[in-house]
Amino acid sequence: MREVGKSGVRCLGQLDLSADAQLHIEAAPTPLQHGQVGVLVSDGTVVCQQSSGTLSHLRLHSHDMSSQAHVMDTFERQKGCFLQALALNRFALAFKIGLALNSRDLWLALGRRSLECLDIAWAKKAYRQAPAPGMVMYLDKIQTVEDKLLLSGHVSALFGNFAKAREYFLQSCSPETALDMHCDFLEWDQALQLAQTYAPHRLSDIYLKSASQLEGRNQNEQALSHYEMAMRDHIPGTRPEHESQCKAGIARTSVKMGDLPRGMQMALDLNDPTVCRDCAAVLHKMKQYVEAAQLYEAAGSYDQAASLYILDLNFDAAAPLMAKISTPKLHLQFAKAKESRGAYQDALVAYERARDLDSMVRICLDNLNQPQKAFQLVRETKLATGAERVAEYCRKNGNISGAVEFLLLAKNTDEAFLLAERQDEMATFEAGLGDHGTQQQHRAIAKYYEQRNLLANAAKHYALCEEYPTALRLYLKVGEKEIDHAIEVVGKARNDSLTHTLIDYLMGETDNVPKDANYVYRLHKALGNYMQAAGTAHIIAKQEQEMGNYKQAHQLLFRTYQDLKSQKLALPQELWRRLMLLHSYVIVKRLVKAADHHSAAIMLVRVAKNIQQFPAHIVPILTSVVIECQRAKMPGESYQYACTLMKPEYRKDVSEQYKKKIENIVRKPPPEVDQRDALEASLPCMYCGFNFAESQLDCLNCKNISPFCIASGMRMLKEDWSNCPACNFPARYSVFSAMLQANEQCPMCDAVVKPEELVLVSDPTQQIGYYKSLFQASESESAPAPPPPPPPPA
Repeated sequence: MREVGKSGVRCLGQLDLSADAQLHIEAAPTPLQHGQVGVLVSDGTVVCQQSSGTLSHLRLHSHDMSSQAHVMDTFERQKGCFLQALALNRFALAFKIGLALNSRDLWLALGRRSLECLDIAWAKKAYRQAPAPGMVMYLDKIQTVEDKLLLSGHVSALFGNFAKAREYFLQSCSPETALDMHCDFLEWDQALQLAQTYAPHRLSDIYLKSASQLEGRNQNEQALSHYEMAMRDHIPGTRPEHESQCKAGIARTSVKMGDLPRGMQMALDLNDPTVCRDCAAVLHKMKQYVEAAQLYEAAGSYDQAASLYILDLNFDAAAPLMAKISTPKLHLQFAKAKESRGAYQDALVAYERARDLDSMVRICLDNLNQPQKAFQLVRETKLATGAERVAEYCRKNGNISGAVEFLLLAKNTDEAFLLAERQDEMATFEAGLGDHGTQQQHRAIAKYYEQRNLLANAAKHYALCEEYPTALRLYLKVGEKEIDHAIEVVGKARNDSLTHTLIDYLMGETDNVPKDANYVYRLHKALGNYMQAAGTAHIIAKQEQEMGNYKQAHQLLFRTYQDLKSQKLALPQELWRRLMLLHSYVIVKRLVKAADHHSAAIMLVRVAKNIQQFPAHIVPILTSVVIECQRAKMPGESYQYACTLMKPEYRKDVSEQYKKKIENIVRKPPPEVDQRDALEASLPCMYCGFNFAESQLDCLNCKNISPFCIASGMRMLKEDWSNCPACNFPARYSVFSAMLQANEQCPMCDAVVKPEELVLVSDPTQQIGYYKSLFQASESESAPAPPPPPPPPA
C-alpha cells in the first residue's frame, strides 16, 4: 500500500487499475537514439543534443497521452489519458476526462489518488460523482483539519492501514485521536495504554467498557478488577449512572466468582430489578436456590422466586408470594405440598388458584367436610370426574337425590335412572335431564310415571318422545287442568285425528260438559289457524264484554289483531270495530284526567250508540255520557241520554248522587239546534280528502275505514302521524306525546314508552296504504283474504 501524504520522486510508466481502485505503475523506459544525449527534461519532453551538436525533442512514454485527450477518442484511449493524468497528479485534467467517461471505477480511482495526495477537495468531487455519499460526508468532517499528520492518520484509517494511522495520530497535534480509534474498534487494552499517557480522565469510562467486554467473554476475574478500577478512578457522586453500572458489574462478577455475600448485598443495595434478576439467574445456574429466590423476589419476579422456594422445600417463604403469581403449575406444586403437611384449607386455596377442580372437590369431601361447597363447584363447572366423586359421596351418606343429580352430571344416565327408579327419585332425574334427554330416556320416565298413575307427568314425557296420541289420551284423562298441555301436544303433532279428539272433548262430546271457549281459541292458535282463532277470539271477547270485563276483552282482541298482522292476514271488520269500541271506552278515564272533556264526551257518545254491547253497565255508562256532555258543552247529547236514563227500566238504577241533576236536564230541554257539529272539527279523509267529523272512521265518500288514534280515539291525520314503538299502533303525535308526559304507558299495549322515543312520521303514505288493504270486504268472510303489504317500520 502506497503511503499517504509523501512527496518526492515517483516511478512513472505503464499504468493499470486494481479492483480496489489503486493505481499500479510499472516502469516503461523511453530509449534514446544512437548519438543522442539528454540535456533537459520539461513536462515530459526530453531535450537531446545530437552528435552534430543540434538539439532535438523526445516525448517520454509516461507523458505521451497527457495532452492528447479528445472527446472523439475511443474509451480505451481516453481511459489511458485519465490514468496518465492520475499518475502525474493532474486532477483537474483527470476530472475533465472522467466527466466524459462517467465510470464509477475511474471516479473511485481519482478519489483514492486525491486522498493519497491529501487533496480533500478533489477527493470530495470525485466521490460525489461516483456517487459515494458516505465518503463525502466523512471528508466534510476532516476537510478543515490543518495538521498534515492528523489528516494523514484519518486517510490511512480510511484505507484500512490502522497501524500507520495510529503512528500518524500519535505524531500529530491530537494524539488522543488514536485512543478514539481503538475505542471505536473495542480494542480496550490498547485504549487503556494510550489513556494512561494521553487521557487519564477517560480511564474510568474505558475500564467500565473493558470490564463489560471481559464479562461477556466470561473472563470474570479480570472483569471484576476492571469494574473496581472504574469505581476507583471515578469521583463519587459526579455521575450516578456510571457508578450504578460499576456496582452492577461488581455484583454480577462477584456472584460468578463465588463471593455471594458481597454480590448479593451490592445487588440489593442498588435496588435495581434488572441487576437483581441477572444475579438471581447466575445463582440459579449455580443451584443456590434460596439466594436466587431472594433476589428474584427483590426484583419482583415472584413466579421465579416462588418456584425456587418450592424447589428448595421452603414453603413458608413461598406462602406470601402465592397471592402475587398466576402460574397454575406453581400453585399446584404449592397445593400438593400443603396437602402433604395437612394444611387442607391452604391447599384448597392453592388448588383453586391452580384451577385443579378435581382436587378441590376431593379436599372438600375427604378432608374439610364441606360437601355443599363441592356440590356447588360441580354444579357450576359440570365437571364429570368431580361429579362421579360427589355422587359416590352422596350415595354413601344416603343422599339419593344428590347421587342421582351428580350421576347425571357425570354422564352416567343409565345408573342414575336405575337409582332414581329404585329409590323413587324420578323427579330429581327428570329435573337433571331437562329437555335434553333422548326419546328412549323420556319414554322410560313416562312409563315410570304411568305405572304410578301420575298421568300428567307421564303425558309430558310421552310428548317429549313424540308419542303424541298417548300423551293426549293421558292429558284428557287427567281433566280440564291439563287442557293447555293437551293443546300444546296437538299443536306439535298437527294430526287431524288428534285435533278432532281434542275438539270433541272441548265441545263436551265425551263428557257432556262443554269447556271454556278460550281453549278453542288457544287450540286454533296452536294449529296455526289464525282466522279461526280470530273468530273464536271475537266470540270470547263479546262474552267478556257482556259480563263487564272490558279490559280482558280489549287485551284479547289486541293480541288477536297482532297475531293476524304478524301472519299478514286480513282483519275481520267486526273484530276491528269491537276493538275500536272497547278502546274508546278504555281511554275515557285518561282523557278525563287530562281535562280533555270534549274528546272524552265524543268517545262516550260513540260507546252509548252501541250501549247494548255493554249490558252490564248501561246505566253507569249513560250517566257518564250525560255528565261529560254537560262538561263538554254538548247539551243535545246530554239531554238525549238523560231522557234515556229516565225511562222506567233504567231510572231505578240511576245513582242518587246524579239523579236530581239528570232530572233537571230532562226538565229543561236545550234549543232545537244541536251544537255538537259546531264543536267537533271537520277534517279531510286521509284517502280521498273529503271533509267530515274527526270522530267518524268510515268515510261517506270513498267508503274506506280510517285507523283511529290510540291516544284520542279520533281519526288519524297524515300530518300528525306517529306509532307506538312497542305495538306499532298509530297515534296522533301531538296528542300521544302530551299524554306520555303524564303517563308513560301505551293505552293500547300497556308498554312503557318514553316521550323521547316517539317519532313524527313525515310521510305515512305506505302505512295509509297498509290500513286501506287491511280490512276484509265483509264481516261474514271467514277465509283468509290476500295478505296486505306489511306495515312499514315506525
